[in-house]
Amino acid sequence: QKILISPPLELGKDNVPYLRRRSLIIPLQGLTLRDSVTYVINIGSAIKDLHEGNPTENLRFVFATGPVLDSASVSGVLVEDFSGAPIDDATFTLYSNLADTATTTENPTYFAQTDEEGKFTVYNIRPGTYRAVGLVRNPGATNYYVDVTGTFKPISIGFMDTLITVADGNNDIGSLRLSPLPLPLKVTGRDTSDYGVIKVTFNQPAENIDLISGRSGYLRLNDKDTLKLFYREAAPDTLIFGKAATFTDTLVYRGNAAPPGTPPRVVASPSGRLNPAEGIVFRFNRPLASVDTSLISLTDKADTLATPIRFTYSLDTLYPGLLRLRAPWKPNVTYALELLPGTAEDWTGSPNTDTLSYQLRADDIEKYGTLSLTFTALDSTRHYIIRLVEKEAPVLSTQRIIREQSDYTVTYRGLKPATYQLEVIYDNNRNGRYDAGDFLRRKQPELVRRFDIEALRANWEVAENIRLTRPQ
Repeated sequence: QKILISPPLELGKDNVPYLRRRSLIIPLQGLTLRDSVTYVINIGSAIKDLHEGNPTENLRFVFATGPVLDSASVSGVLVEDFSGAPIDDATFTLYSNLADTATTTENPTYFAQTDEEGKFTVYNIRPGTYRAVGLVRNPGATNYYVDVTGTFKPISIGFMDTLITVADGNNDIGSLRLSPLPLPLKVTGRDTSDYGVIKVTFNQPAENIDLISGRSGYLRLNDKDTLKLFYREAAPDTLIFGKAATFTDTLVYRGNAAPPGTPPRVVASPSGRLNPAEGIVFRFNRPLASVDTSLISLTDKADTLATPIRFTYSLDTLYPGLLRLRAPWKPNVTYALELLPGTAEDWTGSPNTDTLSYQLRADDIEKYGTLSLTFTALDSTRHYIIRLVEKEAPVLSTQRIIREQSDYTVTYRGLKPATYQLEVIYDNNRNGRYDAGDFLRRKQPELVRRFDIEALRANWEVAENIRLTRPQ
């Protein structure tokens, strides 16, 4: 199984490689070889010696069906489209047949597999013009082309926009990004029984789904594979779902009359430690319309008189189910917080019915750091998505979008000491999310760039200037 022949030969039961003492035999009887082509048999580490079990290393056997042994080569790296991580055991292919249909119907002229670092080299190529495609093959596949209609479809695919001209010597193409083969959209569940929200579940992340609706006023929330559409008042509507401007599924909502209100509930609450820069944050399962601050009690736990502490509140502009309380927090002081029934009222007019009680100890603000990022050389016709990633753990800050600006500054306060990395996504279609590539639509993945940030220490401020001139 580890012996690979390029260009591919369909080995039948009479062509199975076998060993005869110190010889490797690969029968070619009954096979049709291409005329004037150099074949490379990649043996790699497929053979081990009898006594020590030592494998061969990068062993190749080369022969030609014409008078010339071709010597050009193509090298590069295959990586995942978003993360940029190298892909092991992926396949890079070259087609001398330049027809658009060749890459989906026939095996390539040449191919090579990647190593653990995603690197590949295709040897013994005849100089000329080729179409290049990279793919992660399905383990059950026996072919090396993009078979999107067969049983064993490729797992991910990448391609070069232009034909490449291979000259004598080595030709380095750099990195080629591979995107997962898009899944056809399928609605797997629908729920309109809970007044105030329409829930639709898909066979893939809800953030990938586009929506056309007959009315405005929905608040959209992507929750893993479930799309939640919150509304204030029910009304008949037709919802059409799709991907990449192709809409394939429809939900007709009749606008059910309001049943007895389902009270909103807290799905994420503060822990025992309080970051003074963030304040106290609650996440409710439904968007809130109002907050009655007279039903909120905030006191210093050590204060025997329980003197109320003045505070302010805000609802998140993107998801108003996110409630934040701010106050002049004192370091290393424990606070008692209580939210009585009726504090929070959701869009449908239903109040919370539980009493929520917490004890929170405020950290010293000097335990945290501040990061200021200034972006210059922006293309004012573009949209960018920026995200801050903690390099030691996949934790993302709140996503921000830069819309049609030439310069932009953002400041992150109250960050824990760590090493961060900045992710910048070039949002070509301005939909506020990263879009992978699509081989069949000849669409490349959106560009993702990463910038290392100076390590952030406690009670420290780091300022970085990021130039976003597009790399050549």
